[in-house]
Amino acid sequence: MPPSHMLSTVLRHGLAPLLIGFGCLAGMARAAELETTLPPEARAKLDTFEGVTLDKADKVFFGKDAVGRDFRRAAAEFDAFILQFPESKAVPYAILQKGRSLQLLEKRFEAVKVYQEVLDFFPNDVRYAAAALYRIGECHGQNGDIEKAMKAWLEMADDAAYAKEPFGANAINGLADNYLRQGKDQEGIDRYRQVAVSFRKSNPDAALQAIGRVVPFHVRSKPDAGKLYDFYVAVGGFDPGPKATGSDLATDAAFWNGVRGLIRKNDTFTGLQQNERDAYFRSWAAQMQGKFPDDDEFQIDLADFIRAHERDDAAWIGRLDKQFQARQKAGNQARVIRWIRAFGPRKDKVEEYYAKLDFAKMSNDEIRDLVYVLLESTGAPDLARNTFDKLRLGEMGDPAKLAIHAWMKGHPTTPGTRPLAVAACLACADATLGKMTLLRYYHGRASWPPARTNEDFTEGLALAGELQKVPECSKEACSIAGNLLQWSGKYDDAIKAYQMADSPPQTLFWTAECLVKLGKLEPAVAQLREIENFFKDRAPEAALLVANCYRDAGIGEKHVRALRGILKKYPKSGQSSEAHQRLEAMGLPIGGGVDAE
Repeated sequence: MPPSHMLSTVLRHGLAPLLIGFGCLAGMARAAELETTLPPEARAKLDTFEGVTLDKADKVFFGKDAVGRDFRRAAAEFDAFILQFPESKAVPYAILQKGRSLQLLEKRFEAVKVYQEVLDFFPNDVRYAAAALYRIGECHGQNGDIEKAMKAWLEMADDAAYAKEPFGANAINGLADNYLRQGKDQEGIDRYRQVAVSFRKSNPDAALQAIGRVVPFHVRSKPDAGKLYDFYVAVGGFDPGPKATGSDLATDAAFWNGVRGLIRKNDTFTGLQQNERDAYFRSWAAQMQGKFPDDDEFQIDLADFIRAHERDDAAWIGRLDKQFQARQKAGNQARVIRWIRAFGPRKDKVEEYYAKLDFAKMSNDEIRDLVYVLLESTGAPDLARNTFDKLRLGEMGDPAKLAIHAWMKGHPTTPGTRPLAVAACLACADATLGKMTLLRYYHGRASWPPARTNEDFTEGLALAGELQKVPECSKEACSIAGNLLQWSGKYDDAIKAYQMADSPPQTLFWTAECLVKLGKLEPAVAQLREIENFFKDRAPEAALLVANCYRDAGIGEKHVRALRGILKKYPKSGQSSEAHQRLEAMGLPIGGGVDAE
């Protein structure tokens, strides 16, 4: 794969994969932050009439929101200021804003001429001249003339004063992006590095974007720990906020911890890129050799990277075994668990290291962590259940048990999590708390087809029946039972459960859904009208559902009348907007009056 194409692939997986495009200018500062303003100290130096006139122009330009901005009038107001106060110190600002108004009106050729006036007459007013030069490049880019855009931005980047302005970062990033488009990777990366270092504090958004381009270049396109580390130190780390770093590549553990994650993150190769993948991991493995021999995680990653290009499982196992044996101390159960995770789906090695554990000497936290590793990393649900049974549940409080349940709940499709989620709930000393948590778990699984099983319905309904007899749980248990019955197609039984729950208006909505499924259209509409009449905050929603009932039943006249009724009764609601769009789509007048329900 050509380097430029490889870099393009890498950038899609970088730290901040934001592309600068002339169409949408993605990756630049937000629109409001791009606008230039007159500093308060400069405004304070204006006389009363200057200030009032300029304030009027600014209010028109900025407005209260995007809707309130009038750029045509703003251009006229700024022009009036320039004519009325030609000697004012604020003239370069007013000219800039006149040009900006024209640009936002898409009169870009006119805007460029106005911006050029700032450069011609006020080149030393750096704040405004730099902004004008940036906008000239932006206009050319928006017009599709990339060559002229790059010329303007190159001029800005190479001017020491202009380049330091906040707009300078965006211009240089634009230049860098264009170099990458041309396949000039090194030139582009050099420009991104300039932004990352120079604007780390003054324009952090642009700097972070640039960091997100430089990092994957040195990680994936041209793996080079030395250059990556020099950049890391220069920008104060790769996180959003700069921080103090070390100064020695060989001993900076924090740097290498981050790099190992970046190596994995940028491991995206197609089936036709096996040679590139081998070279990638061979390079990083060579650069990691000899470092941090006592750091197990480092050495495990190193073994994985060597395996990735050698593809020799026996050698990989040998490296991991050697690292373990060389530094294992008696009683270090956590380290054994770390190796079980490292061997992952290699069942033979997982079982070998599992046999090394002394559960009598393990804490509950260690046993719990092992359960998670066996489920998530090794895919060994039987071993996980065996391990869970070794927990000393009597020593654990209910919050700790429910935390285990929450982990299982967060991995709904991982084999083996369901029985352990159930067991953790049923182990709670507060039986009602545990059972109610379990009922919600069954309910959540039943609502999501990829996870649910028949047992979620049968066991959930049985538990709901039990909890209906507990006063503090009764209403919720009845509602959940209603959902389980409704999702099972048992609509009559679901309606009875909703009536027992007596939790309007939600149970009334669900009841209406069941009535529709039973083919009882008018009772369903009556139920929805009841909601509309007695629960005003849900009334527009109920009214739209009435319209849906008639639409789905093919009763077009009543559907239209219901939609017009929504427009009439709830004109400011989202449902009114939906009704409006439907009527327009049908080619019908919006109307109202006798045709509205």
